Amino acid sequence: MNAKISNTDIAIGAYLDARMKDKHLTQMDIAKAIDRKAQSYVSDRLTGKKSFLISELDIIAPMVGLPDSLALIAASVGRRRVE
Repeated sequence: MNAKISNTDIAIGAYLDARMKDKHLTQMDIAKAIDRKAQSYVSDRLTGKKSFLISELDIIAPMVGLPDSLALIAASVGRRRVE
């Protein structure tokens, strides 16, 4: 694991990947919403290779049914502890 990537980054990626499937969202849907041109930007974050910005999570959270980035992070970390 990259020293700059935390277990929380990995948990967020896994959580978002699952919620995106539930909501029928694609990586391009997320990329467009956070004003990125490349699907690979989102892919790198969903797979834990890189971190999302908090401001990006604030945009993504409502797309998966959560109010903001803090709720998304809490749900991600809580899910990891349960599994």
